[in-house]
Amino acid sequence: MALDKLTYQRGESSKEPQIITFHINPDLDIKEFKRSCKRLAQSLGYSRNSIEEQFGKDEEIGDPKQLKLLFD
Repeated sequence: MALDKLTYQRGESSKEPQIITFHINPDLDIKEFKRSCKRLAQSLGYSRNSIEEQFGKDEEIGDPKQLKLLFD
């Protein structure tokens, strides 16, 4: 199965990573793609607040009351 590829290439003058590449399965849904973009932003050094402003907060997984029961 062929993978899609998302590549970010930074200018050569930076000491940070020059190229960041994500290999993406073609069946990736939009929520998972959004999560990958957020991870890319984090790896580039954007602040959590800035990322949440632009992409929104991650959705809660499960019912918080049920999660509380698991950890009590």
